Amino acid sequence: MIYSYARAKELTKKLVSLQIPVLLNGGSGIGKTALVNEVALELGLPLIDVRLAHELPENVGGIPKVLENSSFFEKVLNVDFVPLFTSGAVLFFDELNRSHSWTRNSVMSVFFERLLGGKKLAPNTVVVGAVNTGEEYKDADSLDFAMLARFAVINLEPSVDDLVAYFKKKYPLASALFIPKADQIYNLLHLFYEKVSPVATPRTVEYALKIIETYHNTEDRETLRDLVYCVLPGNVADLLLSEIDFTLIKKIINGEKVSLEEIENPTILLAVLSNYPFENGQQLLNAILFAKKAYKSLEVEDTFVGFLKNVARNNPKLFTDIYPTVEKEIPSLSEFLSSF
Repeated sequence: MIYSYARAKELTKKLVSLQIPVLLNGGSGIGKTALVNEVALELGLPLIDVRLAHELPENVGGIPKVLENSSFFEKVLNVDFVPLFTSGAVLFFDELNRSHSWTRNSVMSVFFERLLGGKKLAPNTVVVGAVNTGEEYKDADSLDFAMLARFAVINLEPSVDDLVAYFKKKYPLASALFIPKADQIYNLLHLFYEKVSPVATPRTVEYALKIIETYHNTEDRETLRDLVYCVLPGNVADLLLSEIDFTLIKKIINGEKVSLEEIENPTILLAVLSNYPFENGQQLLNAILFAKKAYKSLEVEDTFVGFLKNVARNNPKLFTDIYPTVEKEIPSLSEFLSSF
């Protein structure tokens, strides 16, 4: 997917807050560096801008130094990197795919292990990279699978509104000339580049699950979807998110009325409910009572026993706590528990 400047910035802030490295991809001069600067300002963190194309591996990954009276060594890092390990910072690797492969390899551990030169990044340090891809940038390397698999990918293309807002803020007088002709000029701008798709690996699936764990309660389903699309290819993201509406699950566990007609795939939703991490007995009771009615409406009441087994196995203490109430609703509960 391709995102406007404003949307790309919003998604970047949410992703880096989860310690998911972000890769910005777009044509030259479209605002990748400006976006990272704004993110750093809004997060209240210093920006450490590393132009990898101009750096040797040891300048970024550290120079080995033998420890005194020892056969071991440690890596001495650039003093400018200190905030990365102490107070936190935004670490920006620009021109990532224009750098030498040795230089990229020297910083690979930053993107998932959160290590640079063997030193652990501070918890609030965030990592962003930027590339230019496509035929217009054929002198640049393509990122290998192992590198790409460490990033959430945001394809950036500023909209007309993005450009108007940027120019108006920076050049209030001169932008008065641009605004009336903004659409015409925009159509003549060189914005073309090759879209980069994220890759599906266990690591990027973990990124997606982290996003869902954090944002599943949001009413903004489009943002949840876009965040997952940044870390997984479209077909995998669709499969993971399809047929589930977390707002309906929230209503069910809170005891609100939900009809089967509202649910795209009741069977999948019931399977999710049977594995849901309930916070209290009331939520579990609400889910059980909904499931009992749902299985009856679907005319597969015999499978309700499997649902009960799963929720009892996953929530033994909560299930025990609500047992007296559930027993009133399900006369055969004692028989079920004796075989559990």
